[in-house]
Amino acid sequence: MRAGAALCGALALLLLPRAVPAEASSTLPRAEPRPPSERRTPVVVAAEKSRGAVVNVSAEELVRVRVPTPGADMGQLLYEEFFGKPRFRSGYAVTSLGSGVVVSPDGFILTNAHVVERGARFRVQLLDGRELPARVVGTDPASDLAVLRVDTQERLPFLAAGRSDDLMIGETVIAIGNPFGLAHTVTTGVVSALHRKVGDPRRQLFDMVQTDASINPGNSGGPLVNIQGQLIGVNTAILGDRSAGIGFAIPIDRALRVAEDLIRHGEVREGFTGIAVRDEPVKSDRIGGDRMRVQVSGVEAGSPATAAGVRKGDVVESVGDAAVESAAEYRFRVRDVPVGGTVRLGLLRGKERVQVALRTVELSPERAEQQVLQRTGLTLGEEKVRGGSVVVVKSVRRGSPAAETGLQAGDWIREVNSLEIGSLADWRKAAGQARRAGQLVLLVQRGFAAERVTFVVD
Repeated sequence: MRAGAALCGALALLLLPRAVPAEASSTLPRAEPRPPSERRTPVVVAAEKSRGAVVNVSAEELVRVRVPTPGADMGQLLYEEFFGKPRFRSGYAVTSLGSGVVVSPDGFILTNAHVVERGARFRVQLLDGRELPARVVGTDPASDLAVLRVDTQERLPFLAAGRSDDLMIGETVIAIGNPFGLAHTVTTGVVSALHRKVGDPRRQLFDMVQTDASINPGNSGGPLVNIQGQLIGVNTAILGDRSAGIGFAIPIDRALRVAEDLIRHGEVREGFTGIAVRDEPVKSDRIGGDRMRVQVSGVEAGSPATAAGVRKGDVVESVGDAAVESAAEYRFRVRDVPVGGTVRLGLLRGKERVQVALRTVELSPERAEQQVLQRTGLTLGEEKVRGGSVVVVKSVRRGSPAAETGLQAGDWIREVNSLEIGSLADWRKAAGQARRAGQLVLLVQRGFAAERVTFVVD
C-alpha cells in the first residue's frame, strides 16, 4: 500500500504545474532555426506555381425515378416502361467529384470526359474556396478528355502547358487534385514509364505516361506537372481498384490537340485516310501461339489511302515512329494526326516492306454517319411515338454485320455507346463519336426485350 501510495503521489506531482527555472525551460535539443527560403525546394516552388490553377469539379446528375400511374395494371406498366413515358417523375441530384486544370486565363478548364459524362450541372471550386458555375464546351470519350468553361470577367490563374514528347523516365513530377474529396492535394513521384497501354479490350488508351505519384479516385482530370511547374499530363487512371503506386496520365501534347478542337469546333475533327483495318491472328514461334497483326481490310475509292497506293491485304506495322499491335491501337494513333497533317505508315506487303505517306482530309459528320451505316448494313429512320420520337431500323442489308447479329426492320435503337438517343440528329452525333472510337454499341429494343449489339467501325 505504501509503495502504491508513493507511486500515485509521484504521478500526481508530475501532473501538477510547477515552476521551471528559465535556464531549464527547454530540456530537449532543438535544431537551429533556418529561414523558410532554405527549404524552398524546386518541388515547393512548382507546387506553389501550380495549385492556383487546379479546380475541384462537381457534377450533379439528375436521377429520374419512374412513378407508375396509380391503379395501372401490369400491361399498362409494361407499356409505359418500354414505349412511353410515365405520367409522373421525381428526381434527386447525385454529386460526383473530380479535378480539372485551368489552361487559359479566360476560364477554359481541361478535365476527363468520364468526370462529366453523366452530369447535368457543373461547378468548380477554386483554391480560395469560391465556387463558380461551369458549362461543358465539348467532350471526346475516345481520348477521355473534356473542356469546361467558367464564364467570368476576371482573369483566372492558369497553368501553362509544357511538352510531353521529351519526358524522361525518372524525372520528378507532381500530381495535384481532389482525391477522396481532399481538395488541392499535392503528391510527388517520378515518371515511371512511357507509352503504356491502359484499359481492357472494350476501351483502351494508348501511349500513356505512367507515374508513381499517388493518384486516387478524385484525381481524375487533375494536372501532372513537371519540376518547372509546367503541365505535362492529365491524370486519368489507376491500376485496378487501388492505385498501388501506379497511375497514368494522358500526355499533354495529345490533350492540347483535342482541347483546341473542342474549343474551336465543339468536337474533335478527325483526319480521314480511307483505310479500314482488322486484327488478323498469325502463328508466332516467339510467343508460342497466335499474335495479332493489323491488316488492311478495305481501302475507300478516292481516299488519301488510294492516292498513296495502300492496298487491301497490306499489314500495317507502324504509324509514324510507333509500332502498332492491334487495330484499336492503329485507330488511336491515326486520330492523333490533325486534319491536313501527314501520317507515315510502315506496311508489310507479302515479304516486302513499304513506306507510304498520307495527307489526311476532314471527315464530315455526314460522311462519318454514312460510313457507319455502310459498315453495319443498317438504314435508319425516325418515328414519332407517344412522348417523343425514336430511331428505328428501316432495313438491314442482306449478309451485312447487322444481319448477322439478327437485327430486323422495326427494331428501335435506344442508345449508342451508352448515350441515349431519340432522334436522327442524336444518332448522327453519336455515330461520329463511335466512328472515332472504332466501336459502335447499340441498345436495341424489340417489343418488350432489349439487347446490346456491338460492331467494329473504323
